[in-house]
Amino acid sequence: MKSRWMRQGLFLAWILLAVSVGGGCSGKEQIKEALENEESVWPLAYEQVSKESLAWLKSQRWLPLTIGYFADVPGYSVTYAVIKEKKLLEKRGLPVSFVSFLSGPPIVEAFIGGQTQVSHYGDFPFWLTVDKGAPVTAFALTGVNHEVAMLVRPDSLINRPEDLKQEGKQTVVGTTLGSYAEFYLAAMSERKGLIRGKDFRIAGLSMRDAQLLPKGVDAVVLWDPHITFALEKKLGRKIDSGYDYFFNTAFDFVRSEIHENAPDVVQALADAAVEAVMFIQRNPEVAADIFRKDPRMAAYSRELVVSQVKRYTAYPPEFRYIHSDFWTGEDSRIIKTLHAEGRINKAWSVEEMKEVIAPEYLEKTFAKLGRKIPGKPVFLPLDWQGQVAQPPYPDYITPFDAVREAELSGVYPTGE
Repeated sequence: MKSRWMRQGLFLAWILLAVSVGGGCSGKEQIKEALENEESVWPLAYEQVSKESLAWLKSQRWLPLTIGYFADVPGYSVTYAVIKEKKLLEKRGLPVSFVSFLSGPPIVEAFIGGQTQVSHYGDFPFWLTVDKGAPVTAFALTGVNHEVAMLVRPDSLINRPEDLKQEGKQTVVGTTLGSYAEFYLAAMSERKGLIRGKDFRIAGLSMRDAQLLPKGVDAVVLWDPHITFALEKKLGRKIDSGYDYFFNTAFDFVRSEIHENAPDVVQALADAAVEAVMFIQRNPEVAADIFRKDPRMAAYSRELVVSQVKRYTAYPPEFRYIHSDFWTGEDSRIIKTLHAEGRINKAWSVEEMKEVIAPEYLEKTFAKLGRKIPGKPVFLPLDWQGQVAQPPYPDYITPFDAVREAELSGVYPTGE
């Protein structure tokens, strides 16, 4: 994505609105103030979960409520690390416990199996979860436009995705199956005229293994921070990115029974999610240090984690709101792909997809904060001419653009 979007003023306008609501001081002044008093980000009294809802959770043996999150994806999961460290749910009267997972199927299996009642992961496995009949309601987006990219070894003769098609050889691409990295391959192949199973095959790898570009694969598809890790260590070079092909996201969600029987619990989760973003945007290095307390992050430098945190929380906090028409339209492509491959039981309609989305919680959160939710996702320029679900997409504001503009202007989306 180029800098054309900057001239539209959309993103900078949202950042300036965030700063002005906080009292009129500049972004740099607010950051300085935050370093002196990092706790002062939530301007409201903490609403308490009702005794009735706590009693209901206890009757389900879901007290404390168990939350699953990724231990190795700081751009997405740093919010949960902050919620845990700062006890943002306990402050709202909700006892919770946390379980962290490495990227891959275990976090999905834990939710489907009932070990967790709250979780978050990418839209590709989310819709697989829905199709399996798991009772699920999404109340927020964990993050948006997390980079997915194809890498090859530095000495590879493959310089673009089309080079995967080779005479007399089926190339091998390593990635995590059942993830949005797999959907990148489907979307990319459609645009490039490649056929999975003929021109290339997929080898299932964990992100930790794939980032090392092991022998036996010709290319890998990674998401951050594994992309950045592989590039910094010179293990591979990037030959393609998913930004032209699809908008990716991850959902925050609960078991539907909680939404139906204890909505104030979901509201507490939504409020804490936004408070965590506000804290992170004012204290990105503090948030990165909190995330790095997990020993499984030892392989990643502090600088890498800080850069990930800044990059993927650089949008104004409204990025977490689920614009139902936009996201179900975009994710209908995932449904189409999964159904064509026989991996889901039905071709879910957009209206059916909307039934598992509850945007009203963040609507209430932002209303309480006096913030207006934009009519479309914050990363779309005012004059964006694209059509959802019809790639390739015209320029839009990627996290790389957002953090670069923040650094250049000195105006940061403080969330206030």
